[in-house]
Amino acid sequence: MRDYSKVSPLIWRDKRFNSLASSDAKLAMLYFATSEHQNSAGCYRLPDGYAAADLGWDVDRYQAARGAVVSSGLILFDEATSELFLVDWFDSNPITNGKHAKGTQSLIVRIDSDTIREAAEDAFLASRERFEAGKEEQSSNLTRLTDTRFMNGRR
Repeated sequence: MRDYSKVSPLIWRDKRFNSLASSDAKLAMLYFATSEHQNSAGCYRLPDGYAAADLGWDVDRYQAARGAVVSSGLILFDEATSELFLVDWFDSNPITNGKHAKGTQSLIVRIDSDTIREAAEDAFLASRERFEAGKEEQSSNLTRLTDTRFMNGRR
């Protein structure tokens, strides 16, 4: 279980989120992003009974809300394994360091659903590439700073 996860305030302007016709579907989406089942990979197993109990809904109500969220493209869900993936998870919760990447990768490889695992792997790799590019840019910026006349004692 994660102690926290980031949910971007931009969710309130997201076309897919706003296309959700019911407040149940919107609440379900926020639940998927913030529930205690969530992890650093943005995907996890969530049996219908657990979710319905957490939300205080009957299973039919939960399944209808989840179906709307799936139809919007905000999550992927595999009925056979009860696993879900938040499609834009790594946009709000990017890889931040090597240890984080290693732990997240270990969660992804344990996903049973081929569909969910492949989507999570693709999103994870894109996030890791952005992280590595950011490290290179930061290093380049540091080099430019240390090569200035001021830093070299020449004023």
